Amino acid sequence: MQTDRCVALRVAAHGRAAAVAIALLGLLALSGCRAGVMAYGPDMASALGHADGFAAAMEARFTNVVRTPKFRAARRSLARYAFAPSKLERDSALWTAMRTSRTGAERDLEVLAGLNGGQYVFTARSAVPLPTRTGDSRHFIALDQRGEDDWAWRTRVDHAVGAMPPGRADDIMRALFMSAEQPAAAVRADYRATVPRTTAALGRLLTMDSITTVPQRDGSTLVTLQITVSGDGLQRGFPAFASYIRKYVEPARYRYRLTDRAGSDWFDAEARDQRLTVRFRSHDGQLQPLLGAARRMPDTLQLHVDALAKISFFTVGVTNMVGSFVHTRSARERGWTMHFAQDPEWHLPLITERLLRTPLRRPFAGTGVRFTLGFRAGPGGQTLLTRELDFAVRESAIMRFLGNLGFIAMSDYAGSVEEEESRFLAEAMAALRADVAGITAK
Repeated sequence: MQTDRCVALRVAAHGRAAAVAIALLGLLALSGCRAGVMAYGPDMASALGHADGFAAAMEARFTNVVRTPKFRAARRSLARYAFAPSKLERDSALWTAMRTSRTGAERDLEVLAGLNGGQYVFTARSAVPLPTRTGDSRHFIALDQRGEDDWAWRTRVDHAVGAMPPGRADDIMRALFMSAEQPAAAVRADYRATVPRTTAALGRLLTMDSITTVPQRDGSTLVTLQITVSGDGLQRGFPAFASYIRKYVEPARYRYRLTDRAGSDWFDAEARDQRLTVRFRSHDGQLQPLLGAARRMPDTLQLHVDALAKISFFTVGVTNMVGSFVHTRSARERGWTMHFAQDPEWHLPLITERLLRTPLRRPFAGTGVRFTLGFRAGPGGQTLLTRELDFAVRESAIMRFLGNLGFIAMSDYAGSVEEEESRFLAEAMAALRADVAGITAK
């Protein structure tokens, strides 16, 4: 839940981004099956070591988070003026590097982050190298002026997550899907027995209401998962985070659907009324179309996004946002790139009817909005969990209005909510490490 969000996601603001993270946590709970943990390596020793390294990196990231004054101020300014960059480009205290190019200002902010004395400290400084210690991370944010009112944002985060080879990401996903190719009672018993502490830790936020697995005639299995997201279980110990979940996450509505060019659905995740429903079909751990004959999933799919959230008195968001979803495979990298270059349907308050809406098309023009998430081989034997985001902004009244709405959610999140969320995630990762350590005795 960082400041480097794609424009369409930030419009529905922090609540929807939290919902996406929660969906991933739900899948993490399922990947706690024994086969999922064993997929981290070619043998038990390496698998357990890699799984522990990954969980340790995540635990470190959320342990007693501290931001030095420069970065704390910069983070707040970036959240406030992401859609009004002219307010940022002259602030020399914000950036770690400032240049002038043929098209205008170029500004960089680099941040080194890592566990130091029991605190995960974010420090703004120039020339930050790629991390070589598990848990450390490098954050890079760049703002480039492309015209009088046109600006381009580029962000990248590299997080060292241990020695797990990048190619193992495919093995873990395959094991996750394969674990669902059994009776529902066996699926539930598997993850409860393998990761009982993780299940309990995540259960304060997520409840696996139902697991339905339907064998198909061709040997594949149609799977439906229903997960309830509620802040009620967080009230004791995480009261501010619980209130935030109720205010922003529980009312959020979103759907992420993967299709091929022929229009066949391959994966469907939809949330409304606090319930997340995930549907997929798997054969030997390989996704198949939800309907029709089994076939190999293409490396390039279409991602369809509908996402709406309530901020203040307004419900805002997008529907029918369609982009490409590309699975990258190479010797040193596994990842997924989402690229949006078509205008979505915007859902905005009536108060914006008098504002010029042309700037809403700017992020999707030209190179569009591009987001990449993946694992890459890094220095010092580390694998880097990397995310990159590129998008453009045309500064205008309507973009400033949307930025103000986003800042409302960000302001509600800052402080005790963020501290409690980090503590919740750190506890969940510590529980996962304890579960992994216990597997050797089974």
